[in-house]
Amino acid sequence: MVLYHGIDSGDELRNYARVAEEAGFDSLWVTERYFHEETFSLLGFLAAATQRIRLGLGVTNPYTRNPALMGMSAATLDRISGGRFLLGLGRSDKWMIEGRMGMPYERPLDHMKETVARLRQLLAGERVSTAGVYWDLKAVRLAVTPVQESLPIYLAAIGPKALRLAGAVADGVLLNAYVPASYVRYAVQEIAAAAREAGRDPASIDIACMLIVRLTDDPARMMPALKERMVRLLAEPFVGEVLLERGGFDPGILPSLRATAESKGEKAAVDLITDAMVEAFYLLGDASECRRRIGEYREAGVDNPLLLPRLEDYESAVEALGPRP
Repeated sequence: MVLYHGIDSGDELRNYARVAEEAGFDSLWVTERYFHEETFSLLGFLAAATQRIRLGLGVTNPYTRNPALMGMSAATLDRISGGRFLLGLGRSDKWMIEGRMGMPYERPLDHMKETVARLRQLLAGERVSTAGVYWDLKAVRLAVTPVQESLPIYLAAIGPKALRLAGAVADGVLLNAYVPASYVRYAVQEIAAAAREAGRDPASIDIACMLIVRLTDDPARMMPALKERMVRLLAEPFVGEVLLERGGFDPGILPSLRATAESKGEKAAVDLITDAMVEAFYLLGDASECRRRIGEYREAGVDNPLLLPRLEDYESAVEALGPRP
């Protein structure tokens, strides 16, 4: 399960953790969204509130947290959770890092690769002195190490370069939310090819994918709002092209979609989004339909479906889609 933003209290957070753990889910993830709840604080609370379920971060980035700080956080969370932490890294984007946070955004893929390498050294208890793409570490050594001998590091990826980097260096891959199953087949091929080139077994890489869940007996009622959300998603440069082309849809709609959204607003562009697109990008429908779609993602190559409902639907999603004996 994945927790969305808008958590108001510790009691609420504890309840979300309890119902997921009691239902038998393997892991519970939190996302990092700037200016909302701070993720490492949430994960520390969840470590104390749970016993068995693994705790994932999907994802933080190597700009706002350098490897030493990230290593401290990861090792501490793994310690207090008894070896249950999963670390997800993503490169964020220039608009957020430079535009909102006021930090330079340089060579993101090189930065990610370097960060993974240094994190592995730090988490293994090694002393690190190195000049990175974005930072210098000078005789840094962690005084705390994780419980897990090799703490799993996941990389978020959407385009071919990021997918291949993940296949070469990561323990797992976090595929972008809002991806069709046909995109997953493409992504898995890229990851596997890069793993083989790096001398790794592709089967050793956990393919995780966040799946946006909208449980409903009336999908038509939700269509307008979901189409508007898809306009925002596809208006992003590069993201729209990759998702439509690799997802089996025509990227030729994008110039018109973006121009319309910019000049007239997102609602004016929803006519360019078809029902079939929404059905491919979301888990939309009753429990039976959502389970069928989870099966499609598994067949496409997803090892670890991460279910992301709205908070108001969280408990019903747990009950309807939880593991079965």
